[in-house]
Amino acid sequence: MKKERPCDLKKRLESLRKSRDDLKLHNREKAQINKAIRDRNVELTENRDHWKDHSKELTRQKEELEQQVQAAREEAERERIRADRERKRADQLQAEIETLRGKKSRT
Repeated sequence: MKKERPCDLKKRLESLRKSRDDLKLHNREKAQINKAIRDRNVELTENRDHWKDHSKELTRQKEELEQQVQAAREEAERERIRADRERKRADQLQAEIETLRGKKSRT
């Protein structure tokens, strides 16, 4: 191995230090970029989870409202049937009253 001159060693040492510092800087920048990406990923995951929960809540509310609407429709149908029965009964009673009045006026 031949001996190197001190000025050549100094240049090589400076070159290696600069290369090392550049590599450290590059790695630090990559680490910052990776951290930003991880943070964004966490933010997106939390946001997605929030909207999934919100969507499930809205779906549950929609189903409840659909059940309420169905119950109201069924109740309205029962009311209509009851009203028809009462109207028929009232017509029958009216017919009986008219029949009885007709008999009374004959006597």
